[in-house]
Amino acid sequence: MKNNIEKIFDFLRTSERLKYTKRWKNTPSMVNKETSADHSWHLALLLIVLTEENDFKLDVHKALKMALTHDLVEAIADDTDASLIHFGITTKKKKYEAELKAIEEIKKMLPSKSGKAMYDLWMEYEISETEESKFVKALDKIEGINHMLCETDKCFDTPDLIAPYPRESVEKYPALKYVYQELLKRLKPEYKKHKWEWKDSYNIE
Repeated sequence: MKNNIEKIFDFLRTSERLKYTKRWKNTPSMVNKETSADHSWHLALLLIVLTEENDFKLDVHKALKMALTHDLVEAIADDTDASLIHFGITTKKKKYEAELKAIEEIKKMLPSKSGKAMYDLWMEYEISETEESKFVKALDKIEGINHMLCETDKCFDTPDLIAPYPRESVEKYPALKYVYQELLKRLKPEYKKHKWEWKDSYNIE
């Protein structure tokens, strides 16, 4: 028991880094950058509200744990800005390899039961075959773009990345299409403000 609590406090020291791990590092126009902890908290909050309002036929407790831990690896591997992958500066494979190494390190850091739980949650999210993982991944993309929307003209710089970003994940969990449609409705005036073309392919039916 004593050994376990020592490991847990070591883990807390590492996970504390999420409070200072900045997202949007490749978006210099976003001055008030959120942290990975900010994002995970807001994602969890969105999940709570939506699951209270809807019956999504999933394990909400598991989904909530996944939302709070899906970016835990960034405490070690750092955040990889989506635009770096979009512009070919890095790849999804390299991102995955770095994050896999990080979650394996976290698993060893923790007591065996909680270490395995964290590892399994992260792996389930990455594989994205269960209803919970597909739900959380779609919400994750929606929350990320909503953050840009809240920052408005401070960070709108890649039109072909912003609006379509959640699409693939939402199509894997169609019950969230109405949430994505509302996000698109709010994004459209921002595109008009920036004199960007709003492509038909951005819409989702």
